[in-house]
Amino acid sequence: MKNTNVLALLLVAASTSVLAQSNVTIFGTVDMGYRWSDRNVDPRIGSQSRTDSGTSVPSRLGFQGIEDIGNGLKASFILEAAIDTSTGELPGGGGFSRQAFVALGGAFGKVALGRQYTPGYLFTSEVDPFGSVTVGQYNNVYLTEYRWNNQITYFSPEKEGLSFSAAYSLNGYGQESIGNRGNGTTGDVEALSVQPQYRKGPLLVGAHFQELRSRSTGRDDAGNVLTATYDGKKIRAYDVGATYDLGVAKLAALYGIRRSDSADFSPDTGASTVKDSRQWLLGATLPLGADGKLLASYVRRSSELASGHGDAKAGQWALGYEHALSRRTVLYTTYASVNNNGVGRDAGFVSSVGAGYNPGNGYQRSAAVGIRHSF
Repeated sequence: MKNTNVLALLLVAASTSVLAQSNVTIFGTVDMGYRWSDRNVDPRIGSQSRTDSGTSVPSRLGFQGIEDIGNGLKASFILEAAIDTSTGELPGGGGFSRQAFVALGGAFGKVALGRQYTPGYLFTSEVDPFGSVTVGQYNNVYLTEYRWNNQITYFSPEKEGLSFSAAYSLNGYGQESIGNRGNGTTGDVEALSVQPQYRKGPLLVGAHFQELRSRSTGRDDAGNVLTATYDGKKIRAYDVGATYDLGVAKLAALYGIRRSDSADFSPDTGASTVKDSRQWLLGATLPLGADGKLLASYVRRSSELASGHGDAKAGQWALGYEHALSRRTVLYTTYASVNNNGVGRDAGFVSSVGAGYNPGNGYQRSAAVGIRHSF
């Protein structure tokens, strides 16, 4: 039996005694569906049919707890693991790779430390009608960061609809280490994100600023200076977005710019062949009866190649429907289609129709249908 499966079994077995001692709950989602993909960027590859885990929402298992420690303070934690329900294994590196953090909150707001979602992702994925899940997710095209290791996040209290969050990490994609100096292309990736927003009634409007900085200069055993590819280079991202619920439809809009000193070296985007990008989204959510909703979006991105030879462009439109059988069980279906221009295909920087932990594998058209249950 694999170590990750042993870990999961031990945690479930131990949860009984933990639950008896403090306010700890188990949560998660089990999602399975059928997915068809076609029109690969490589014309030699045919269509594909799969029964996948996480076809709409990545399946996961988590533990969360909160303790009132007096004087208006509350301590809390979340440990969340990804699960591939098609095999029963733990993807994404195993362990609690989705989230793992501890927090302290009070009248001042909340401070959380550990592996967490970035403020920018929390905001932009809320603007996306598909919530950054299903084959219609905005991040098939829209470049963004998802989670950082070693993250310190501050969430302000809301006052008259205004609030903000800010996050910082000395190395968002690994452990801070002197051994990273002069090692690889980026070494430690220092990360900063600030996200103010206003939420009142049917309106949500917000902005996001983010900076990634590579720190990888070091010396070898002989004292020689070693400088990796992106040492001292920066990536800056700016996003503005809003949603407005008219009752008959909830409208969404998002616009973002990414500027890189030399290339977009972010491990989350995989966009090292491009330099600067402009991207936007328009979307809508329409309620259909008491239990159904129709989802639609169009996402567009234009990225300047780092070589300076043109812009890699991609556009995606998506249409989906969800029907709630109960508060926790939902049937869904989604169709999405991506178009990449010739410059992007020639440069090997293309968008494809992925979903959750399931990569797009170069496919530019996909449909999915399935069921998910949350607990």
